[in-house]
Amino acid sequence: MPSRSVPRKYAEALFQLAEKAEGPRAILGDLESLVGLLRRMPTLLSFLESPDVGHEEKLKLLQNSLREKVKQSTWLFLTLLLRRKRIELLPEILAEFVAIDEEKRGVQRARVVSAVSLEKGEEKLLTSALRRITGKEILVETRVDPAIMGGVVVYLNGKVIDGSARNRLEELRNQLLATPAN
Repeated sequence: MPSRSVPRKYAEALFQLAEKAEGPRAILGDLESLVGLLRRMPTLLSFLESPDVGHEEKLKLLQNSLREKVKQSTWLFLTLLLRRKRIELLPEILAEFVAIDEEKRGVQRARVVSAVSLEKGEEKLLTSALRRITGKEILVETRVDPAIMGGVVVYLNGKVIDGSARNRLEELRNQLLATPAN
């Protein structure tokens, strides 16, 4: 059995702690804010990762700037990541935390690619159909790609449902090439 990824292990531990303390949604908000901060201030991440800066100095900076702005569980988790020199994993841990939260709530993400933007009614119908198929709440992320020519391609739970015009034309082409000439 393959081992879970390091970010997944951290996310699972934090999620268990969050369930017993402030709640996953509260911690999720903290994590999103922290990851946003690190993305807006890459120098902060460089400082926190730097081997030339001592642990106490890094901790002091975080204490002065973040301690009062995050939940207790988030603070303890952040100091753990700092101590273990894993702070750079925070964006991946956030992604895993979101995935765990969605799994627990019975939510599944679907990525939908269409040749043109879907109208609200079309997106609602598609979401409803996917909900019936999976039995789960569906979060749809849409993207436009004119190269598919028409129809939609749905990526759901590691599977691809290709209803694009491009795919249908390719299937027709293959059928015609496989048909012997008279």
